[in-house]
Amino acid sequence: MAVGRILVASDFSPGADAALRYALELGPLLGASDLHLLHVAATSEYADFGGEVEDSVRRGLEAELAALASRHAAASLSLRTHLSAGAPATEIVRIAQELRADLVVMGTAGRTGLGHALMGSVAERVVRTCPCPVLTVRTPR
Repeated sequence: MAVGRILVASDFSPGADAALRYALELGPLLGASDLHLLHVAATSEYADFGGEVEDSVRRGLEAELAALASRHAAASLSLRTHLSAGAPATEIVRIAQELRADLVVMGTAGRTGLGHALMGSVAERVVRTCPCPVLTVRTPR
């Protein structure tokens, strides 16, 4: 199995950071050359903003994504960042298809019971709909 491109979805949470670290360690072992770091801003984050404020929010998210990438830069992998807006699960799958990712790595919030029933699981939806394998990394306690 050839793994050239790995997509890591990040919501800037500790679980997403753990997934990124895992992908950075796993990538060279699988022969990957490219790691793509994606943050999806839920559409509701942009709904109340327009024009200049939206640009400001976008610039802030891009800066946070770039800072995260620079903290985890690895010489053995090319690390690229992507920012998208929309429904997180839908956007992760769309970007995975667009990039022709061989593997998606993402953290899980570990919600159960009512929280899971009400909020659903982005990771679960990505696992069910993504055309490539998805590795989920449980949020560290």
